[in-house]
Amino acid sequence: MLECEKLSGIIMLTNKRSSLILVGLFIFATCSQEPALPDLSTIAWITHLGYSIDNIFPLLSSGSIPGPRVKVTVNNESKYLLLDFNAIDIFLKDNSYRNGLFEPLRMSNYITETSEILVEEGYLHDVSFLGNHYPDLYVSIIKRSSQPYEIPGIIGRNFLIDGQITIDMSNKILAFSTNPEHSLRDIYADSNLVSFDLNQSDGDQKGLIKFNCRVEDTEYLATISTRLATTQVNPELAAVIAGKDQSHKPTIQSLKIGKHRFSGINCQVNPDLLTLEPENLRTIDIVIGMDIISRGLLSIDFINGQLIIR
Repeated sequence: MLECEKLSGIIMLTNKRSSLILVGLFIFATCSQEPALPDLSTIAWITHLGYSIDNIFPLLSSGSIPGPRVKVTVNNESKYLLLDFNAIDIFLKDNSYRNGLFEPLRMSNYITETSEILVEEGYLHDVSFLGNHYPDLYVSIIKRSSQPYEIPGIIGRNFLIDGQITIDMSNKILAFSTNPEHSLRDIYADSNLVSFDLNQSDGDQKGLIKFNCRVEDTEYLATISTRLATTQVNPELAAVIAGKDQSHKPTIQSLKIGKHRFSGINCQVNPDLLTLEPENLRTIDIVIGMDIISRGLLSIDFINGQLIIR
């Protein structure tokens, strides 16, 4: 009888250990699972905007990193990097890819809408993302940043500049094509579309997507950032929005981008916006953040210099 009780206890302990192992394996599988594409046949804008199924890629986003991230593989090691339209090339946090062979060439400084960074530029090998493979790719490794750099890296617009991109944060997908069946101007009226400018002169590394919007029925110069969770305004615009009541964060009651109107936007004040692209006569008044982009669809036609947020 005593031997049976001992044996029963051993079996129970073994079962508990097995259960813990199974739970651990389940958690590991869940955490390491690649994001799955939704049922694409139910998403009407894909064919409406002229994309094929091969143009669709899954996105990752989180509370701490609300912007769209796509998978980038370097020498069989994968990370999810943020798409950043105001960056030029690829920027990687130091040691993001432990298995990647990096050939350094030079050091450089960059000023962005969120920070100042020191980078080491050079070549990274065997890189794949958005359906393309690059045996040798010129990238920048971030050595120092004036603000904490929470993401493994970013993909700049040089890899999007010859195509059209649409981001759907609600379905966690993006579409990118260099030859879509339709351009944005084939589908939308001029009042829907917003023309934007890019400063792409030789050697310029600070070019921003710049376009006009209307805040409380007055025209202001805007840019867009996937790195910001919250829309930001410069102090001058903040004072106009807040009026006499400047004790709270400024709230935009009416923001129009094209003919599309957004309301109830709680903004952050950023005095550094006045220093962006100082050579321009007009300063950036407002940076559209993910709080607006996530409300619907963002489509950018880089070829024709037009965008729409709806």
